[in-house]
Amino acid sequence: MKKTLAALIVGAFAASAANAAVVYENEGTKIELNGSLRVIMEKGSVKKTNAAGVVTTKETNSALRNAGSRFGLNVKHNLDNDFYALGRLEFRFDDTESRDQFGSIYTKRAYVGLGSKATGDITFGRQLTIADDLSQSNDYEYGIVPKGKYIPTSGTGVVRYDYKGVEGLQVSANYNFGQKHDEKGRDLATLTTPQPYIKGAYGVGVLYAQNDYDVRFAYGHTSYETGSNASHRKDGYLASLSYKFGDFKLLGDFGYAHEKKGNDKTDKFYVSPGFEYQVLAKSKVYGNYLYERVKTDEVKKQKTHGFLLGADYKLHKQVVVFLEGKYLRTKEYTGAHYTYNGKKDDKAIGVGMRVFW
Repeated sequence: MKKTLAALIVGAFAASAANAAVVYENEGTKIELNGSLRVIMEKGSVKKTNAAGVVTTKETNSALRNAGSRFGLNVKHNLDNDFYALGRLEFRFDDTESRDQFGSIYTKRAYVGLGSKATGDITFGRQLTIADDLSQSNDYEYGIVPKGKYIPTSGTGVVRYDYKGVEGLQVSANYNFGQKHDEKGRDLATLTTPQPYIKGAYGVGVLYAQNDYDVRFAYGHTSYETGSNASHRKDGYLASLSYKFGDFKLLGDFGYAHEKKGNDKTDKFYVSPGFEYQVLAKSKVYGNYLYERVKTDEVKKQKTHGFLLGADYKLHKQVVVFLEGKYLRTKEYTGAHYTYNGKKDDKAIGVGMRVFW
């Protein structure tokens, strides 16, 4: 069946239109309200073991929690000569330490822009980058593809351009301004997993979907603040492809990055083959495997193997339930001869539900 990119690649502005309620429309102005409630009941555990096989830490948890619930507004004003102005404002509720993850409201996305069908769209603000589309592995909650560690998938100050004038083709470029805090206003250096301040970043990407093929590629360069004359930069590459045979789809996600911080160099890559099978018109099963290797000079190496499996069922075109689970094992090696230093096991399984409007 012939597919266009619009049916496969969901942009932030176009995405919510399928589940949107028009709250105002007059004289070329249209305002849409959209969102979703997302809840999951889960059980998970994280266990660390040293080289001798002794468990050093083990954490287990179970929760009935928020899983990304949100609401927002899309605004579009038709201008002269096929041009239009657009905007997106989206709020989420997970700014909290509570186990149920329903807490303070904050602004997740906020951007404005101009565009036309012939020349494309340019948008400014808190938004996603093209790298967010560089994965075709299906998941609702426990996605294991680490694309955001290779190229930034979003930012609090992003200029983005998208051209979609050719059927099935999307060409995109973005620039990320410096960033010291995440969307919740938290200092990146004080997060549970500290992150360096971003000095600046840019990315380019191409996505092409036609008939049963879907091919995607992106490159990104990120510079980090160091507080000195030393440089810290990362160049990342992401690729994804899939082919559909009737109700069955084979896919693969790939990434490579080279990072240099002073005299330290880190090379990492991942491969993630997967599948999706439409069992019924309203239900599918899906899964993918992950292998990732991270190597820092000749003194540290990590290897990660992981699996994700899931199934969903649409109770209504705007209501879906799913069962999903993941298992990740990361082994660490240190020293000149890469001596085994221990492993970390991360497991989780959950039953969730999403209701859209």
